[in-house]
Amino acid sequence: MITLRYHIISISAVFLSLGLGIILGGSIGQNWINEKQQTLLLSIEEKYDQAVKSNEELQEQIQELSFRIEQSNQEFSALVTNGYQSVLQGKKIGIWKPEEEPAQHIEEFLESAGLEIIWLETRMPSEVYPVIFIDGELPSWYGQIDSKMRITLHDSTLNPTEQWELLRNIQHLYKEIHHEH
Repeated sequence: MITLRYHIISISAVFLSLGLGIILGGSIGQNWINEKQQTLLLSIEEKYDQAVKSNEELQEQIQELSFRIEQSNQEFSALVTNGYQSVLQGKKIGIWKPEEEPAQHIEEFLESAGLEIIWLETRMPSEVYPVIFIDGELPSWYGQIDSKMRITLHDSTLNPTEQWELLRNIQHLYKEIHHEH
């Protein structure tokens, strides 16, 4: 028969070996976990540094391309305005805009095409010439302007294609005025 003493010794041996296994496994396992954490951390830092460097390079490329696009737009605008300058030189164009709407870009563009800008703040033009209405609330006299002479823009900042289209429309309106008289 198994005595109580043998039973206590075997249970003690099991718990002793279990405790020894936990101590040895914990100390060896801790080193392994620390090594894996360090490796993972270094890998993440390396990828982060690569991403930052790549982001900086892309930002530089974006700035360079934006500069080139702006230059191309200015060159195109100059070509467009020069092409229409002989036809539109000295012609009048009315502009009506809400007070808060900036119009510096369109003003510079139209002047570079040779047009004489007449700002229509509260009054209807007394002469017949095209009028540009920039997005916003329209004046009370809007309906009194011949619909052929009205040009409505949603924004005063135009891309080169819109600039070309605007000058083409203005030239077309002046041809119609000339044919009517």
